[in-house]
This record gives sequence, structure tokens and C-alpha cells, in this order.
Amino acid sequence: MARPIEKQVIETAATRVVEDTFRQLCHVDFSAEPVVEEKDIIEYNGNMRLFPMDKFNGQAYIGVINYYLTQKDSDEKFPVGTFVMYVKEDIAEKLVKALGRSAREAEDELTVLSVVGEFTGILGGNVKNELKALGYAELILSVPLAYKNVVPEGVLFDYNLFKKQEISFSFWKQKCVVVEACIGPVPRTAL
Repeated sequence: MARPIEKQVIETAATRVVEDTFRQLCHVDFSAEPVVEEKDIIEYNGNMRLFPMDKFNGQAYIGVINYYLTQKDSDEKFPVGTFVMYVKEDIAEKLVKALGRSAREAEDELTVLSVVGEFTGILGGNVKNELKALGYAELILSVPLAYKNVVPEGVLFDYNLFKKQEISFSFWKQKCVVVEACIGPVPRTAL
């Protein structure tokens, strides 16, 4: 039986992906070392609760994707993992511009939500590729979802998990991106 992916593997993959993606798309490097914490998953009505306004003591955008082992699991909404990206509100404009959108589009909230979802999909997909390169089975990604400030119903997660990894990233000399990830048992493949 497969065991949950070790927290160090998740931390390393997520940190590498965030660093590489921000360097490539935003042309920026960390301004401080990432801060990694293991946190309890707070469950409510079968979903993982998210607390975006606590990440930056202010408004934030949130992007979420889920990982699935099979298409059947995806259809039945039984994720093996969850990847959440929180972006400080005033930093979201930089993401919009990094993905080739205009300054005017950066002021439109629907565009910002779309870009946050797209960016979350890029990061989550790259984490999936990192795990595959380490010998884990290919995972299926959900469509990214994006929110501003609250996610009232919470998000899907593997109900057998109790901990998640939270990694805070500083760019432009401020904490501006936080990633939370938890991934349950994923089979290993032959390399």
C-alpha cells in the first residue's frame, strides 16, 4: 500500500516550482528564504477550511487545484491531494502582467481571478511533474478555482490527511505568496 508523500518531498517540490516559475515568468528571485511550517488541516463539513486573510493580515486572492489518482476519482470528487496558492492583493497585478496581460486588465477583478487560477494551475502542474520525475504515478489535475478573500465552503481534500505543508515566499522584499499542499498516498512507478 502506498504511503502519503513525505512532507520533505512536498516542501522541496513546491519550493523549487515556485522559485523557478517566478524567476521565469516574473523575472524575480526570493528576497528571503521560504518559511516552511507543518499545519493541521481544519475540516468543516468534509472540506478543508482556508484562512486567506490570515496569511497577509489583509486581502488576498486564492487559487486551488486538486490532484486525483484516476479519472473515476476525479469524477467522484475524491482527491488524493490539494494545492492552494494565496497571493497578496497588491501583488496580483504583477502576476497579471507576468502572464502578458495589460495594466488595464490588472485592474479588472475577473481578470485577476482568472490569472490567479491560471497561475495556480501552472504551479500545481509543475509540482505534479516534479513528483512524476521522482517516480510517483501520474496525477490528474482539477480545473483551477480562484477566489478573493474567502472560500466559504472550503475545498476538497483527502479526508485521511490531517496535516498540510505551508510555505511562505517573499519576493519584492515582502511576503507575498503562500502555498499550502497536502498529498496522500500516491503509488511509485518504475523509473
